[in-house]
Formats: sequence, structure tokens, C-alpha cells
Amino acid sequence: MKLFSISEVTKELLPNKVIFIHNLNTQQPIVSVNIFLKMGSIYEPQNLLGISELLQTTIIKGTKNRTAKQLAEEIELLGGGISANSDSDYSTLSIAVGKQNFEKAMEILSDIFFNPIFPEDEIEKEKTNIIADILARKDKIFNVAIDELMYNLYGGKHPYGIKPEKYIPSLKRIKRAHLLEWWKKFYAIDEIQNNIIVVISGDIDYDYAKNVFSKYFQNFNSTKLPEIANYKTSYKQKYIRKKTHFKQGYLMYGYLVPAFNKENLKDYLSLKLLNVYLGGGMSSKLFEVLREKNSLCYETNSFYPTKLLDSHFVIYLGFDYNRVQIAKKEIENIIYELSNGTCMSQKELDEAKSKIKGRFLLDHQTNLRQGWYLGFWEIMGLGCEYDKRYIEDIEKITLDDIQTVAKKIFSQKHIVVELAPKK
Repeated sequence: MKLFSISEVTKELLPNKVIFIHNLNTQQPIVSVNIFLKMGSIYEPQNLLGISELLQTTIIKGTKNRTAKQLAEEIELLGGGISANSDSDYSTLSIAVGKQNFEKAMEILSDIFFNPIFPEDEIEKEKTNIIADILARKDKIFNVAIDELMYNLYGGKHPYGIKPEKYIPSLKRIKRAHLLEWWKKFYAIDEIQNNIIVVISGDIDYDYAKNVFSKYFQNFNSTKLPEIANYKTSYKQKYIRKKTHFKQGYLMYGYLVPAFNKENLKDYLSLKLLNVYLGGGMSSKLFEVLREKNSLCYETNSFYPTKLLDSHFVIYLGFDYNRVQIAKKEIENIIYELSNGTCMSQKELDEAKSKIKGRFLLDHQTNLRQGWYLGFWEIMGLGCEYDKRYIEDIEKITLDDIQTVAKKIFSQKHIVVELAPKK
């Protein structure tokens, strides 16, 4: 049953409940396949923290039909690349090859999808790698600040707020049997919700792409997805000052933002523009005021990620700690302007729109990225068709929209993390 079709993009709900999206792009002789799964840390219970990432790192390490070495060699012979990644809200399994090798790539991908064996030695290697990455976070000042901020903004049991070191005991306990059980829960079809999205993007005919996919991806197991581990956020305004081994100082301000959906899309887009205005490079407000005008910081930026649950808007700067009082004053002046709706001129709004449009188009240059965006919008609930409307909706945002959401977000309680060097 076709659900959507416009110019190059077609979306169809297949009889097996898979959402199948095809993007025709004849500009490059490359075909990419992105499989999106509703699997990530938002589904993980406290005793299995980190299992989604561990599963994704080990699922490409061998199947019932191929060893890890054989998989790597076959994909290399195709001139392609494969990846398996896990985000907090979803996971992906992707491959990109020349169009002439599309069917062979689909056969390999289906083998990985349906027949992983999760070798014990590979599990232990990947556990070691993940734990090493967690421990290495303390060596970067940004990571220390953001981990503290998220913990205080969301709470220590919320999927977005769990401190990374809390994953270590859980990861050490996870066995091959746990991975197999987790794989069965998510690499399968949920009869109630559409939890598997497949996006094929490139110089390949729609009917051929669908037929090849249907040939290799059939006989899915059925599942019932676990509930999202969405702990309610309840926090008080807080100023956290910590002494660290770093030589510089750091300030990070965090604000909770309601989860985006079709009803509050205007706020979401307005905040995306506000984020570019504040932290969008060397011409941004933060860079101009804190670095160019006052020579205060080594780095400064802002970010506002698209999340399934309540998101966050963060502003930060790294600086010489001797100037901490001046830094606080200047950044809080900017936040005061935001909370009073006096930020951004029409010219600055137009510039922010131009930046977003340019970056969005640049990030759509490859078949792999085009396919990724289609799958991303689909799994986040707006539908793959939103990829064609995103820039149009950005253009509709007015200065009043920006000022309204700025007042709403930046006048509320928030968390501040200050990192100071030990003397």
C-alpha cells in the first residue's frame, strides 16, 4: 500500500509491516540502504544499560554463514561500506555500494539482520572498547560538563540523564544470551507499531529495489516492543560548581525543551533558527560577543538536538578562569535578551535561515545522507515527506515566532554547570 509519492521519493507500507522508502537519485551510480529500528537507550531497563550500543557493534562481527573476516572481505570486494550505529532514540544498519552490486549487498545485509551470532570474543572486545570510551570522557572538558548538566537536568534514571560511568557495571554483566534476546525483541516486526523502516536511495528503479528487498527480507519474527523508559523530569534551578584537573574554566547553561511533535512544530523550527543565530559559526551571536568583542573564550557554541523525548537547549563557553565573572556577566546578558524576546533582528533571522538552508542542502549531497534523512524524519514521527517541507517551513518562521519561544524557554528554571581548575 503506497502511502506517499512525490517526485523522486515513494513510501509504501509492505504487507510484512515494514515501511519501505525509495529515493531515486540518478546523479551518482551509488545505492545506499539505511535500516532504521526503534531500538536505543530509551528502551533499556536499568540492568541492561548499554546493550543497544553493544549489540550494534557486535552484529556485524559474524553470522551463521560468514565470519567477521569474511563479511569485511566481501563488502570490501563490492567497493562498499557497512555500519551499525545506536542513538538514544533509534538504531541504524546501513550499507552503500555501486549500483551493480546492489543485490549482493542486500543478501549480505539480510544475513547480518537475520543470522547474527554475536561471537563471545567479539563481545568482550567491544565491551572493552565501549568502556574505554566512557572512561576517556573525563579527559575532555566538554564531556565532563555535559555529563553533569544532563544528569541534573533529567535525573539519574532518565535515559538522557544517566551518567556514562553508570553503564560500566551493566556492560560488564551483559552476556551473549542477553544480546540474542535483545536482538529478538527489536530485529523483528511489531504488529501494533511500524518499528522497521527501510530506505533505499540511489540510481536504482523502485520496483527492482522493492523486489530485491522482498526477496531477501522476509519471514520476519514478530515482537512486542518494550515500553520507552521515559522517567518524568523534575528539577530545581541549580548552579553546580566543580573543581577539575583542567587548566581552563567552563560554563554550560541548560534548558529543558518539550518534545517536538506536529502540534509544536513552530516552536521546534524557531529554536533551530535561534540555535544557528547563537552558535552558528564565526558570525554567530555567541562568537561575536564573547570572543570577538570581549576576547573571553577559547570556544563557545550552542546546540539543540532533535529528540523523541523532552530535548534540551544548551549554551556553553570555555575560557581563562581568571575571567569567570566577566564571562558569566556577558553570557547572562545574552540569555536575558533571549528571555525578554529582544534578541535577533529581521536581518539576523534571514541570515539564520540562509545558513540552515545551505547546511541542509550540503548534507544532502550523497545518496547515503539523503536516505538517512528520509529515515530519520520517518522514525521521529513526522514522516519521510517532511524532508521536502523542512526548508519551506523554516522560511515561514517569523520574528514574532522566535521571540515567543525564546521568552518561553529562556525565562524558565535552568541548570548551570561551572567547571573551575584546581589550584
